[in-house]
Amino acid sequence: MRTEDLLLAWDPLGYGPGSYGPEFDEVMLALTYIDTVDELNHLIRRTLFDAFGECPTEEDTLEMAQRLLVAPSCPL
Repeated sequence: MRTEDLLLAWDPLGYGPGSYGPEFDEVMLALTYIDTVDELNHLIRRTLFDAFGECPTEEDTLEMAQRLLVAPSCPL
């Protein structure tokens, strides 16, 4: 599954798929310069907390970070 598809299908806080546009844009941008699971996990958690004041579990964000780093991205 492509990175964009993984994010679009993910509903980490239960607000409904598609509720995280700017936040997921930030994660997609980060994939151009972040190459470790720990860094990406931290960015995902910080981004969601800054936007919504809450975070999914560490396990959920770590799993997504791992999946995003191995998923193919959209061709330009």
